[in-house]
Amino acid sequence: MEILPLLRFRRVLIPGTRHSVRTSRADLVMGERVVVVLEQPDGSIGRVGTASRIHGIGREGDDRVVLELVGETLVSVHPDGDEASVGLIDAEERPGAHELVDSVERALRRYMAAKAEAGIGGDVLVTIHRDPVPASHQVASHLEITWPEVQDILEAGDAVERIRREITVLERETALLRAVLGRSD
Repeated sequence: MEILPLLRFRRVLIPGTRHSVRTSRADLVMGERVVVVLEQPDGSIGRVGTASRIHGIGREGDDRVVLELVGETLVSVHPDGDEASVGLIDAEERPGAHELVDSVERALRRYMAAKAEAGIGGDVLVTIHRDPVPASHQVASHLEITWPEVQDILEAGDAVERIRREITVLERETALLRAVLGRSD
C-alpha cells in the first residue's frame, strides 16, 4: 500500500482525464501524486478514488490553491486524516474481460446514436480502448448520470464488474432516450 495526500472533491475524477481541483492544501508540489475521492453531500467519501499527478498549481487568493490534476489509476482508499493508504484495484485480469469490451462499445454506440437522434449530440463512431481497464474508464467518462452513480460504478470492483454495470446503465439511458423520442427497440 502507498500513502498519498487525500483530496476530497465534489465530482469523480476518472483515470485518463484532467481536471482542476480547488483545495486549501498549500503543501502539495508539482509532480506529486495525490488521491482524489468523491465527497458526498453528507461529508462521507467513497471507498475508491483516483491516484492522480499534479501537473499545475495556481493560487486563488490567500487560502485557496487550484491544482491541475491528471487521473492515473483507480485505487482503494483507506483514509487517515489528510492522507490515505491506497491500493491498486485492477491488479489481476479476470477471464471474459476482453469479450465485454465489444459489448460495452456496442452499448455505448447505441447510447450515442439515441443522444444524436434526440438532438443532444453523440459520437456514434466512438471507439474505446481494447484493454478492459482503460475501456471501463473511458465509458464512465461518457455517462451522463449523477456523480454518486459514477462512484458506484467505480466501486464495483474490477474492470469486469465496472463494464457490466456500465452496460446496464447504457441500456437504461438508451431506453429512456428512445422512449422520450417515442421510439422502441
